[in-house]
Amino acid sequence: MKSTANILTFKKSAENWEFRLPLGNGRLGLMQKGHAAFESLQLNEESIWSGGPMNRMSGDVYQNLDAIRNLVNEGRIEEAQELAFRAITSGPVNMRAYQTAGDFNIEFFREDQDRITGPFSSHPFDENSVSGYQMFLDLENAVSTVEFDRDEVHFTRKAFVSAIQDMIFLYMEASKPGSLNFRGGFDRGIWCDSIKSEDGMIFMEDAHGVPFVCGASIFAEGGEWGTIGTNIYGKKCDRALVAVSIRAFDKIDEMADSVSYGEHKMTQWGTNTWKSKCKKELEELACLIEKGSLSEIVSELLEKHCEDHKKYYNRMKLELGSEKASDLSTPDLLAAVKNDSTLLFQQYLNFSRYLLIASSRKPGRLPANLQGIWNCAMDPPWGSKYTININLEMNYWPACLTGLSDCEESVFRLLARSYEKGVHAASSMYNCRGYVLHHNTDIWGDSAPQDAWIPATFWNLGAAWLATHIWENFSYTGDKSLLKRYYYLIHEACQFFVDYLVPSDHKACDGEPYLIINPSVSPENTYRSKIGQIGAFSAGCEMDNQILRHLFESALSARNVLGASAVSKKGKEYDESDFRMFRYVLDHLARPRLNSDGSIMEWAEEAEEVEKGHRHISHLYGLFPGHTITLDGTPDLARAAEKTLENRLSNGGGHTGWSQAWILNFWASLRKGDKALEGFTKLLGHSTLPNLLDTHPPFQIDGNFGTLSAILRLLCDSEIVSSENGIAFETGSCAAVKVHLLPALPSEKAWQQGKISGICLRGGLILSMEWKDGKVTDYKLDNPLGVKVVVTGV
Repeated sequence: MKSTANILTFKKSAENWEFRLPLGNGRLGLMQKGHAAFESLQLNEESIWSGGPMNRMSGDVYQNLDAIRNLVNEGRIEEAQELAFRAITSGPVNMRAYQTAGDFNIEFFREDQDRITGPFSSHPFDENSVSGYQMFLDLENAVSTVEFDRDEVHFTRKAFVSAIQDMIFLYMEASKPGSLNFRGGFDRGIWCDSIKSEDGMIFMEDAHGVPFVCGASIFAEGGEWGTIGTNIYGKKCDRALVAVSIRAFDKIDEMADSVSYGEHKMTQWGTNTWKSKCKKELEELACLIEKGSLSEIVSELLEKHCEDHKKYYNRMKLELGSEKASDLSTPDLLAAVKNDSTLLFQQYLNFSRYLLIASSRKPGRLPANLQGIWNCAMDPPWGSKYTININLEMNYWPACLTGLSDCEESVFRLLARSYEKGVHAASSMYNCRGYVLHHNTDIWGDSAPQDAWIPATFWNLGAAWLATHIWENFSYTGDKSLLKRYYYLIHEACQFFVDYLVPSDHKACDGEPYLIINPSVSPENTYRSKIGQIGAFSAGCEMDNQILRHLFESALSARNVLGASAVSKKGKEYDESDFRMFRYVLDHLARPRLNSDGSIMEWAEEAEEVEKGHRHISHLYGLFPGHTITLDGTPDLARAAEKTLENRLSNGGGHTGWSQAWILNFWASLRKGDKALEGFTKLLGHSTLPNLLDTHPPFQIDGNFGTLSAILRLLCDSEIVSSENGIAFETGSCAAVKVHLLPALPSEKAWQQGKISGICLRGGLILSMEWKDGKVTDYKLDNPLGVKVVVTGV
């Protein structure tokens, strides 16, 4: 099979876990190895984490906060940081980690070999004994296929994760009857309480962390098949189907919506409840299979699965250039990447959309974490949890653009799950109203500081940034019911900062001091002070101002849309004084200041960066994803932003996948298409794995999603035309939406023609467009909300 925009092809199986093929249905994840002799299916279920809720908050924060602030104001940064380290660091320092559900391994044999009771490590044959091997991932149908020939027999395997059945399937068949010989079973190393067979099924149970059960059944035609010991097996079968069900503790919301932190509430359930659910699902599948031939039932399951997946995948389509197919495999296309590799570009963008669906759609309830929904470890890098100082936010930058706004609601549900703990943190740690999150959270909505690393741990804008996504989602969809349901999360994030902000030494135009966060950090970055100290703390940072401006504008805009419906979680109307204070805070957030070289200042004063090519470029938040720096509205700041970007890049910036993806979005905002294409090509060459997953390194999924957002914004972009006071939707409906067609199309010849359909823009607009020779030849804007539209680029 040839590589196409919707089909990734491979000439050999995955050499390591990061190179495997990902499949998922939002709740369940699968990474398939695809080896001819030894198939390995690494399994995930979204709620399998290392434990229950914890109360990790320090009780000594508030009484030391003034002392920390005074030390910062006096320039005694190292002393301030030492006191903060002692007073604020949580115990334990780490939140819960997302964990693998284990592996389901299947070993295959030749017809004349009886290895049913042999060790898993004994391989009767390897890929050198097969011919015509090919593995491919069909993005449009969410199905992986492995094909090869051995002993003049053609073998085929298809894997898919059905959202309808909510199960994992591996279907195997051979062209010659009686040629399938195999055995398989679960493995989770030492992190497993039991593996047993029961009623023709095998079950693996564990309750070290979140209690869960994996169950598996085998169905076959021809030969002999069933369970033996803790294995499924088949001898001389014609075809076979392995079905895997995973069920875990599902009272997440009930436990998270409190601050009692009682882990006993989870462990008292044990695994019996989840085992009975697995067993029931597998028994229902067995009843279905009894009604027809195995091949017919599998065809039916597969057809329904594909139809269901296409409801998401086909919402948007993109064609770039004229190349439709290639004999090169996807890794070979990647190895040969250059600026005109439009087939590879399309594969990457479609794969990224596919990943967003597979890790975020229903029946899943949780958003994509650092690795989406795929993780092979018990203690993965950074806990494979939710890093919210950019990474989770980046995961959902393309959601609305690609017509997948419904997938983003999982983010809002996570934020809502964190609310009660965030209220507790705001009150007990800072003596403030509202709620607060720091730079990480987990399945339970943990709100305490994570790690013991000053440049990251003491950043407290996590809820603020995430809450802006609620307004941004509304600006694309016009969904007032969603805005109303989650408005309190915007409002009470503002309430926290109304109480937490302190006056600075600089004054606004009304003579009143600007308001700042103190102590503040610019995420994960450090500077060298004038007296040579290495510092992270500062009396305010540029990113603070830009996030808070975005947040407070979102609150006032949402209030203007909702009116009296802008109420608290309990349905209580907020006091009018809140909104007056929100306006006051907005008027007293400093605008960006410039360094002596014309770049944007990152900290409270000009300072030398310790790492000049740092991966975080937080002081450009206003360029993207914020809206305070624009080419048309603030051209001087746009030039300063470009200078800032050039400084970082000249010193090695963009060396991680997600950082390069953020840079691509900056170039899109600055309408520098060629710069963006150069960065995209660099990302593919240096920060992309053979299966097109992004790598930090290691594998981290945010770069896929950030890149998808950036490239689509090169082709079309939109903005709300705000009212005179700077608040969008001032009278309850937007004044107008400005749509930019081909605002930053790269000049490379291969990009000069293409088409796109189903891309969603602000104001509820849906765009279809064709272009040739770099010019728009046809476009259509569906306008279901009836907003006023201004189109440029025609």
